[in-house]
Amino acid sequence: MDISNIKDLLDKYLAGRANLAEQQLVEKWLEETESWENEWDKMNAEDKSAWINNLHDELKKNIAGRTVPFRNEGFISAPWYSRWYFRVAAAAIFIIAAVGSWYFLLNGTGTPKKIVTARQAQNNDVLPGTNKAVLTLANGDTVVLDNADNGVIVRQGNTEVSKKGAQLVYNKRQTTNEDKAHAYHMLTTPRGGQYSLILPDGSLVWLNAASSIRYPVTFADSIREVEITGEAYFEVALWLRAGKKIPFHVNITSPDGVQKSRIEVLGTHFNINSYDEEASINTTLLEGKVKVILPGDDTSDKKSIVLSPGQQARINSHGEINIVNNVNIEEAIAWKNGLFLMTSADIPVVLRQLARWYDVEIVYNGRTAGGTITGDIPMQMKLSEVLKVLELSGVKFKIEGKKIIVGPGL
Repeated sequence: MDISNIKDLLDKYLAGRANLAEQQLVEKWLEETESWENEWDKMNAEDKSAWINNLHDELKKNIAGRTVPFRNEGFISAPWYSRWYFRVAAAAIFIIAAVGSWYFLLNGTGTPKKIVTARQAQNNDVLPGTNKAVLTLANGDTVVLDNADNGVIVRQGNTEVSKKGAQLVYNKRQTTNEDKAHAYHMLTTPRGGQYSLILPDGSLVWLNAASSIRYPVTFADSIREVEITGEAYFEVALWLRAGKKIPFHVNITSPDGVQKSRIEVLGTHFNINSYDEEASINTTLLEGKVKVILPGDDTSDKKSIVLSPGQQARINSHGEINIVNNVNIEEAIAWKNGLFLMTSADIPVVLRQLARWYDVEIVYNGRTAGGTITGDIPMQMKLSEVLKVLELSGVKFKIEGKKIIVGPGL
């Protein structure tokens, strides 16, 4: 497709008039952005910033007549834009930035126009997080996995630990006396990092940013037990010994080692979000069953609860467990699939997600932002591009180094 025709296609896509083939073409662009070499790469930082600013202003004009934000104590609360339009806005910014279609910069001859905007161009930006983690061995030695080559990293007893892309894999060939000593490893992701892991029993674990998992190199014959901080998604494998199913337990702790709760796994797929800065510890079940238990009492019905698929257990700061039925499972595990997925999400909660993924600090210029946001945004976008989309909610942002300044009148 000639680059001058891309504007018309995206106009139709934004207006909801694109046919199925045109929609598929736009979505294909999303999947292939990394392979494009285009005019965007030739732009300097000032023109790129001006272009994104102009796109943002045009999108705001497009939806200005649909929903009018209302002011609340100095902040503009976020309107409930439809997920469809929010997604298109994010997709437009992401596609155009990658494809370099000069959407709002084309004149009649296809030559880029100089755009002057009221907003000062961004002189810096923050790249999204990547697959990175640190493996801490039983003797305290550490391996920075993002710098390590693929292949066997270490051998512990008769277990080989290998790196395969963005995944750490444990492969035990046979049990030895050294294996039975239950040496422990820990996998830790920094802010701005994610990683996945195949445990010695074949269970799969995905770690979100600023999280950790501690586990034995070889599981005992009577129980499988791991310890996590932050957020992790599990797909637990069936493990048999002498024809008996070996239980799988997850101890949820704070970064300083204080146990918050315990999960007894009666099923397979579930997500745990236990960041200290969040209001509750959320365990979301996708398949099977899990039992959520508060520390210090394994038997009281008031201190434990069994989840069925589609339910979420929330433990608040007072140690109370509540169940949410028919929870949005896609939203709970969106981070694993490369999305910020929000359904009437509180703006401070979304900003904390951004802070962990982009490794930045949130600074409020006045009161804490209020309101909610609905939509989904690819996590591989640069921070400035994400903030442009979020500004459609009415809240203003500014990047200063490794800080996001939030407030009215920026």
